[in-house]
Amino acid sequence: MNYTTRRLCTVSVSMLGSMLGLVAFATNAQTSEPAAKEKTKATQPAVQPGHEGHNHGVGGVGAAGGAGGVVPSSVRPIQTQAGHGAAQPVAGPSAKSILLFKETTVSTGHILDTESVPVKFEFKNTGSEDLEIQLIKPSCGCTVPDMEQTVYKPGESGTMVVTFDPSGKKGALSRQITIYTNSETKPVHTINLHSFVKPVILTEPRILAFDLTRKGHSATKEFKIFGRFEGFKVARATTQDSDTFSVEIIDGGKVEKDGEDMWLQIIRVSILESAKPNSHRTEITVRTNEEHKKIFSLAVVGRVIGDLELSPVRMTMGRLVVGDEFERQVTLRSNSGNAFEITSVNSVNVVLDATYSAEPVDAEKRDEWTITVKGTVVHPAQRFNAQMSVVTDVADEEMVTVQMYGQLQPKKSTP
Repeated sequence: MNYTTRRLCTVSVSMLGSMLGLVAFATNAQTSEPAAKEKTKATQPAVQPGHEGHNHGVGGVGAAGGAGGVVPSSVRPIQTQAGHGAAQPVAGPSAKSILLFKETTVSTGHILDTESVPVKFEFKNTGSEDLEIQLIKPSCGCTVPDMEQTVYKPGESGTMVVTFDPSGKKGALSRQITIYTNSETKPVHTINLHSFVKPVILTEPRILAFDLTRKGHSATKEFKIFGRFEGFKVARATTQDSDTFSVEIIDGGKVEKDGEDMWLQIIRVSILESAKPNSHRTEITVRTNEEHKKIFSLAVVGRVIGDLELSPVRMTMGRLVVGDEFERQVTLRSNSGNAFEITSVNSVNVVLDATYSAEPVDAEKRDEWTITVKGTVVHPAQRFNAQMSVVTDVADEEMVTVQMYGQLQPKKSTP
């Protein structure tokens, strides 16, 4: 036995016991702390986002949620005014806690679409045990609830503030908020928010669609832009396609609209006589003196037809699933009966693995062609919208565009 070993043997039994006690204490602390955190995490309440898919929940998203009114077992905390997401006291299931709202339906009345509006829902725990708000589910991401706290003592009152964002909305609207509690008597409650939204600027129509226009002819349609304050003006309106469309602003003055005084500006859009035959689409960029909506865009669509005529005017893919094979056709013919050539057909998209071909219906006349698209769906596209370009040798109709529409669904999994 060396010197070091002999010195260690002289350590008293009591000191050794103290040291072992300290080690045991430290070990227990390390193992119990994560368990405590996990227990707290598993019992904290949550606010789930609305069905629009945006995370507007006040404190986060539960791990599950909500189909069939099932409250998730592991959720993130409600964002409260007092705790700012901190862990709140947790109450267990209770047969004697009762959530009672003073009003289950509240209306904002008529509001403009420029500012979010807070609405208060007052409630009270009329039971004899603690009431816990475990989960809040708004029906729309535009509706955001906020709570003062999550646990309420018997007889204690509270307020839920629901903030409604009306931007991009119009007319009469209803939104629901579903509240899940620890009450075994009635665990689920639904409250309703009603509102009538008035756009600060009203546009009619939303999309300007021209009828078929013959080559060499012009056509005119109008947007009506209504403003709510005196002196409303459209300062400027421009098009992305000045070779096809012209734009003019006309002051319509003060008018009555839906029983209200409004100020009208007219945006007159014309297809030019010089417009080339094809399908045309443009956006009109509008600039106004309305501080809440200084700039916005309007859509315009039209088709100018020349000697060549498509039938049908668009190619409909229908509903297909990834892996489906397909074949679609359109015809392109000369109304004058003149012979013409199609030199190429193509489309740039990543959802179809397809071949494009064109054959004359009559090899001698060559005044009508059948255009065929054949292939396989390789990627999903819920709203498939692509262009097929047909190149011809006809003057001013060198490029004929065929719109392709459809709904391409993901491949269904087999059980």
